[in-house]
Amino acid sequence: MKPVSTGNIKPMRIKSPRIVHQHERRWRWQLLLLLLLLGAIGWQAYSWGVRQGGYDQERSDREISALKIALEEQLAEIRDLEAESVRYRRQAEIEQQASRELQQQLIRAEDERATLKSEVEMLRSLVSSDTGSLYVRNLVLQPGEQKNHFIYRFTIVQVMEKVKTTRGKLVMKVSGKLDGKKKRLDQAALSGDDEKAVKLEFSNYKDVAGGMTFPEGFEPESILIEFLPRNKELKKLSKTFAWSDYLQDTE
Repeated sequence: MKPVSTGNIKPMRIKSPRIVHQHERRWRWQLLLLLLLLGAIGWQAYSWGVRQGGYDQERSDREISALKIALEEQLAEIRDLEAESVRYRRQAEIEQQASRELQQQLIRAEDERATLKSEVEMLRSLVSSDTGSLYVRNLVLQPGEQKNHFIYRFTIVQVMEKVKTTRGKLVMKVSGKLDGKKKRLDQAALSGDDEKAVKLEFSNYKDVAGGMTFPEGFEPESILIEFLPRNKELKKLSKTFAWSDYLQDTE
């Protein structure tokens, strides 16, 4: 038998196997389960604490959404109220301006009334209270914008103190020349309608104003103003005025 040579044989390193004990693996799983259990307990405790504290995420979200909607509605209402406030403020300014203008007109009317009242008192002092009378005051004649058209205004004053209300008919006639011939135009011809008289009713005085249109070529010379009272205490008023004496230029 040939002997075995040991000169070329490398020595082998023998590792001893590691022995894993069964109880060590079980301990790791138990630790993992314990951690999971503690996490679950912690989450349940947190949820329980939130519920006990009255906090509900879903409910809170609903409330926040409702508050946002309410806020938008309030903002829209505020914008509407601001616009309405601007309108009312402008309307108040207009009404204040109109009120100031009316006050000024009232002051002028009161001044005019006081002037006329003073004239009435003066006339009453000159006329016996037993006779009574009617007068025409402040007659003004002016050319109108259209050709052959004239504007008139005057005041009829009643000076009998015991007559509270004066009633009657006003008649006006204009005399002049038409194509070189004398011509008298009555109320119907002057106003363009069939009314030959105007009914009036007043206390102390009455402001009268209107317009009259003459035929082409008519030249006015005088105007007759008559008032036929229904009051038996008053006498008829009939007064003729020269046209040229009361004609005023509009400029």
